[in-house]
Amino acid sequence: MKKAIVFCFMYVFGSALLLAQKDATGNMKEARSNRSYEATKTLIESGKYEFVADRLISSTGYSNSLTTNPSTLRLNGDQVRVYLPYFGELHASAPYQVDGGIKYKGPVEDYSVEYRDDKRRIVIKFNIDRGMEVHNFMMTVNKDGFTRVTVISSGRSSISYYGITAEPDEVWAD
Repeated sequence: MKKAIVFCFMYVFGSALLLAQKDATGNMKEARSNRSYEATKTLIESGKYEFVADRLISSTGYSNSLTTNPSTLRLNGDQVRVYLPYFGELHASAPYQVDGGIKYKGPVEDYSVEYRDDKRRIVIKFNIDRGMEVHNFMMTVNKDGFTRVTVISSGRSSISYYGITAEPDEVWAD
């Protein structure tokens, strides 16, 4: 009988210890996740960040790796530099472009940032006007900087790029 009481006591005490460890681990994960999100928010609020794409998916489902193709979008205040390849359909009204990609350096229009703290996501929207066509960008950045950029264009079918948003290697002026 004495052994049964000791065994029950040990079982209850051991279970409580395991539950406490599991709870502490969950809290550590939560704290790490919050730190990552706050660091990403600080980066976006600085206004100087760079998106580097490693994959694109066209509206028709075509997917291509961009690991060997330089594909970046760099914001510095109200200025942006975009160099993103494009694979998709051109609309009949779109002028023919030799480069085939989305290349632009200049000011952004209608820049907005929305923080979705409950999901730890940041949604950035802006437009660029290249004269011959307008591109609407929507960047969805998660807590760790993993990003999806969707581009809707006045002269092309939409396209999405996947990659990472981080601090730029160098800061450029203009």
